[in-house]
Order: sequence, then C-alpha cells, then structure tokens
Amino acid sequence: MRNHLKITLLFNLSPELVFLQLIYGKMKHSGLFLFVMYGLLIPGVLAQQKGSLLIAGGALKSDNKAVYEKMLELAGGAERAVFGVIPAAGGAPVSSFESFKELLIGYGVKAENIHLVNVAMMDDKSTEFADESKWAGNAEDKRVAGILKTCTAVWFTGGDQMRVLMTLTRADGSPTQVLKAVNDVYTRGGMIGGSSAGAAIMGPVMIAGGSSLGAFGLSADTTVSGPGGENSAGEPLLLSQGLDFFRFGIVDQHFNQRARLGRLCMALAQSRDKAPFGVGVDENTALIYYAAENKIQVIGENGLTILNAEEVQINGAAPRLKIANLKFSYLEHGDEMNLSDMKVTPAVHRFPIHGNEEYELMAPPRSGLFDTDAPDFRELATRYLANNKLLSEIRSTGFNGTIGITVVISKTLQSRAYVSTGENGKKKYTLENFRLDFEPVEIAIRPVY
Repeated sequence: MRNHLKITLLFNLSPELVFLQLIYGKMKHSGLFLFVMYGLLIPGVLAQQKGSLLIAGGALKSDNKAVYEKMLELAGGAERAVFGVIPAAGGAPVSSFESFKELLIGYGVKAENIHLVNVAMMDDKSTEFADESKWAGNAEDKRVAGILKTCTAVWFTGGDQMRVLMTLTRADGSPTQVLKAVNDVYTRGGMIGGSSAGAAIMGPVMIAGGSSLGAFGLSADTTVSGPGGENSAGEPLLLSQGLDFFRFGIVDQHFNQRARLGRLCMALAQSRDKAPFGVGVDENTALIYYAAENKIQVIGENGLTILNAEEVQINGAAPRLKIANLKFSYLEHGDEMNLSDMKVTPAVHRFPIHGNEEYELMAPPRSGLFDTDAPDFRELATRYLANNKLLSEIRSTGFNGTIGITVVISKTLQSRAYVSTGENGKKKYTLENFRLDFEPVEIAIRPVY
C-alpha cells in the first residue's frame, strides 16, 4: 500500500494508470523478456493519415539546419507554423519545452505560435510555483486538448517513452482527448514529430527499454537504469504498444551510436505479425514520412536502417535464437524509399558501387555488433562489405561465456549499393536489399600451450 500511495501522490494518476505504472516498474526490474500488451493497437485513433512525420533519432543538434528547415516547411512555414509541444516524456517538462521553444524562435517561428501542451508525469524542479507531476490527468482535459486545434505541428520531447504512453493512453489502450487532438492535426495535413523518446512512440509497437546484449541474453548484467536513463549492458528487452502514427513498423533511435541493431531485430522477431518492418534512426538524423505518398526521406548527419522481416525464418529462443533471411536497406541524407514497393531512390549525386569497389579489406575483428566498440554496423555494412572488392559477407560474433551469436551481413543477388563523397570528405552510402542472419554458436576457449 505504501508504494501505491507514493506513486499516486507523485504522479497524480488515475487508479488504472497507477496500476500500469506498478506493472511497468515490476517489468523493468525482471530478468525476463517481457511484452506489455494492454490493447496493442489504439482502437479508433487513426483514420486516414494525410500529414507528415519527422522522426529524429536523438541528439538532434541545434545547428542541424536541414532538419529544422524541413520541420518548418512541413508545419506550414516559419511565418504560419503553430506548434504544440508535449513534454510528457521529460523529467523536467517545462525546461524541455522552453529549450525547444527557444530553438524554434531562432529559426523564425513566432513566440506566440509555440504552445505548451501541459501533460506530464514529473515535477520540474526549475519551476518554483508549480508541480508538473499533477499534469498527468490533463490528457482528458478538453481545454488542454483544445490547445491543439489551431496547431499545424506537434512535437514530442525526449525522456522516457513510457511516460508518454501512460499519460496519453487510457489503461485499456484507447486514446485520451489530447491524443485524439494530436491525431486530428495529423489527419488534416499537419506534422507530428519527436526526437529520442519522441521517436520511439511513433510505431504500432514501441521499444520501451533494453539493450542488444540483453535482448539476446548475452550479458550477466541485467540491472536497469531509472526512467529516461541509459540502458545497462544486459537490460532485457521491453516492448509495449506505441501510438501508431508510423504504421509502417517499429522505430528505434540512437541506433548505430548505441549498437541497437540486436534489440530491434529481436523486437521484430517477437512482433512481426503486428509490425513486420523496423526502422533504426541514427543520432542527429531524421526520417521524414509523407503519409499521402507513403514514402520516406532521410535528412541529417548519419543514417537510417530499415529492416524487413516479411520473409524471415525464426527458430528457437534467446540466447539460442536463430534468425534467417532478414533483409535490410541503409539510407543516408537525400535518399528516399517508397514503402508501397520498398523501392529505394538514392540521392542524385551518388553513383553505383558494383564493379567500382574502392577498398580491398580483409575481414575486421569479430568483436560483435552488440556493443559500441568499433567497427560498428554502418562501417561493416558499407566500407567492409558494399564498397569492398574482397568480401561478400561479414561475420561478427558476440558472446557471454560459452554461448554466442554470430551476425552475418551479406550481399544478395538483389543487393544494390551507391556512394558519394561529401564536402568534408566523408563518404555517404545507400544500400538496398542486403541480408542479415543471426546464428547461435557455442564458444570454446582453450590454452594454446
């Protein structure tokens, strides 16, 4: 009872949401793979989608002009854009709002056109005369939902994505008044966007926590961080419903920088009947989705990994799970993909690699793709494989004790790759229809002498 009262006072939740928070806490601290399902698809939330999505992979820099200019374009232009900002994910919601507001003003948006949608779960210690934890119930307030009626764009700040889910959906998974109002902005042609946690919420299934090592059971360290904190090396995968704006599939963020390939692949393996595609968005990079055209575009510094599980074969269970024939494409700034046929259109300045491979590289160290040690997934898939004359596949093994997983990245007959060199000398790549396999292995270490 003491814990129940503490959460009730801190978050000002309804009994149903208090129960959900307790369940979430227990799941976060278990050592098992867990799948939260309380009405996976939000019933009746989305009708016909006409607007656009801007899904940023986190660590979005204030000087990323290409992303912010696209954001304002999709919102109707700097002069006409009206933003509703939902800081529900943040541990300091008002501070998150003020930072984003200041940034938008710097790009030309009028201050009076940037509105705080006061839905949150945490008290912001920087505000002396307000307790923002009491905003948890505001998602059912028609006055708060009314803030979004004139908005041309809605932005979700970063933090902990479970806070967004718990404030904007009811215990049965149905939408609150504020979530319905967000959807109205989208259906009338507005932009919905978010970064980090604000990106994780976008799909029909949401990754609420976990690491690649933890998802495959390859770490003895299963301790968990607090809400919004960095995952431990072995934190188990936690899936929940998402807000289903990006119906195409599961969205993961901080993707290449935090070695999240393994956890996204495991998420697909567990939920491919509900979300057969996965999208990993790198930091300081945005996926732009145009609903009316059903296509995506990539803008920003790094890349976007798209996983296709439609023809995947899965056997066993972690840590001896085998995943075969998982297809992937990798896109960077200026690339587009039509989601109706998965056709990739590379940026105009890139040229085909096949027959013009630049490197002659032997296989890199097999240190595993489940941690952040170099070479990372992008490096292996692009420089070591697509742009390499010597190799048709790359193998990388991660293990814990005698149990391991070998990740195989390979070319197929349908694989296409393109490259260009930017002003700073950094190569930009487009990869289409490459293959991923996850093969369980046993590790034996014996002394040489």
